[in-house]
Amino acid sequence: MEKKRNSLVFCLTQCAIIFFLNVDCGFCKQKVSPPPINSTITLNQAVQIALKKNRSLQRSRLSLASSNLNVQLQNERFAIKIIPASSINYNSSDDQYWSVGAKFFKKTKVGISGSITPQIEKNDGNQRFSVSLRLNVPLLRGLGTDYNLDSLYGSLYALETARRAHYKQQDRLIIDTISTVYGIINFQKQIDLLLTQIEGLKRHISLTEVKEKNGLASTMDMYRAELRHKEVQNQLTIIEKQFETYADRLKDLLGSSMQSDLTVTASIDYQPVTVFLDEAVTIALENRIEIEQALRKSEESKRKVAVARHEILPIIDLQLGYKRYDEPESSFLDEEDWIVSLNGSSELFRSAARTAFEQANINFQQSKIDIESSREDIIREVRAQINQMSKKEQLIVDRGEQLHQAHGKLELALSKFNHQLADNFDLLEAQTQKQQVETDLLFDRIGYIIDTYKLRSVLGTLIDR
Repeated sequence: MEKKRNSLVFCLTQCAIIFFLNVDCGFCKQKVSPPPINSTITLNQAVQIALKKNRSLQRSRLSLASSNLNVQLQNERFAIKIIPASSINYNSSDDQYWSVGAKFFKKTKVGISGSITPQIEKNDGNQRFSVSLRLNVPLLRGLGTDYNLDSLYGSLYALETARRAHYKQQDRLIIDTISTVYGIINFQKQIDLLLTQIEGLKRHISLTEVKEKNGLASTMDMYRAELRHKEVQNQLTIIEKQFETYADRLKDLLGSSMQSDLTVTASIDYQPVTVFLDEAVTIALENRIEIEQALRKSEESKRKVAVARHEILPIIDLQLGYKRYDEPESSFLDEEDWIVSLNGSSELFRSAARTAFEQANINFQQSKIDIESSREDIIREVRAQINQMSKKEQLIVDRGEQLHQAHGKLELALSKFNHQLADNFDLLEAQTQKQQVETDLLFDRIGYIIDTYKLRSVLGTLIDR
C-alpha cells in the first residue's frame, strides 16, 4: 500500500511539473524577444539593404510619387467636372427666391470647352426650369493640343527627370556603399597588420632587454624599439578612429541605427580587367543616362519654343450659347434663347510674349550645346577611369616586387641583429618599410576593386534599367 501511495504521489508530481512547465513555456513565448539579426553582412547584402532602407533614397521615392501625382493632377484638367449650385434670397418686401442647379463642364485637349447647366428656380411663387448650353471655341491662341497640354507635357518631363535623378542617386549610393564597405575592410586589415607588428615589437623589446642585461645590446637599441612600439600604437589608434568613422558612415548609408553593431565581409581577390577605350566609350554613350536626359531636355526646350510662339497670337474666341426654359404661361421648356459672340483681347505689341519666345529659343540652343558637352564629359570620364585602373595595375605589380624586397631586407636585418652583427636600427627600419609596403599594396588592391565598380558606373551598366 505504501508503495502504491508513493507511486501515485510520484505520478501526480510528474504531471504537475509537466503542467507548470507547459504553462511557463507559454508565457515565455510571449516575453522572449526575437532572435538578434545577424550583424555580419556581405557586400551584396549591404548594397541591397542600402537600396531599400537608405533615407535619402526613400525621400527620392517620395519625390517620384509626388511627381506622379502631379501628372494625374494635370490629367484631371480635362475630366468632366460637376459643379452644384444653389441660392436662397429673402428681402424686406417678403419676396423670396431660390434656385438649384448643376453645371457639367468639360474642356477638350484641343482647347474647346463646353458646359450644360440644368436649373430650377422659383421667384414670387413662379417656378421655372431651364437648360443652358455654352460652347467656347478659341480661334487663335488657345487652340491646339500642343498648347493646351503644355502643363501635362511639362509634368511628364518633370516625372522623367525625377526618375533619371533617382536612378543616378541609386548609382551613387551603390558606389558609396561599396567604397565604404571596402574602406572598412581596408582598415580591418590594417588593424590586423598593426596588431601583428605590435606583438612582434613586444617580443623584440623583451629580447632586446635580455640582450642589454648580457651586454649584447645597447640602451639605444631599447630606446629605438620602445619608440617604434609607441609609433605603431599611435598608428593603430588613428586607424581605429577611421574605422569607426567608416562604420558609422556605412550605418547611415544602410539606414541602420548608430547603436547597432555591424560587420561586413567582401572578397579582396585582385583580378585585372581588360578594357579597350573605343569600345568602352561606345558602351558609355549608349547607356549613360546623362545622354538620355540631355536629349530629352532638348526635345522639351524645342516644345517650349512652340508654346512660346503660340503665346504671341492674340486671343479671339467664338462663344455659342443656347437656353431652353419655360414660363408660367407656357409649356415645359417651350421658350428658347441663343447667342453667338466673337470676343477678342490682346496687348497690341505683345512685347512680353515676344521676349519669352526669344528666351525659349535661347534655351533650346543651349540644350543642343549641352548634348555635346555631356558626350565630351562622358568620354573624358571613361578615359580617366581606364587610365587610372591601368596605372593601378602597374602600381600593384610594383608593390608586389617591393614587398618581396622588403621581406628579404627584413630577414637580413633580423639575422644580423640576432648574430650581433648590427644593432636594431636596420631591423626596425626594415619592419617599418615592410609594414608600409603591405599597407600600400592593400590600399591599391582594394582601390582597384572599387574602380571596377566605378568603371561599370561610368559605362552606365552598374544598374539594369
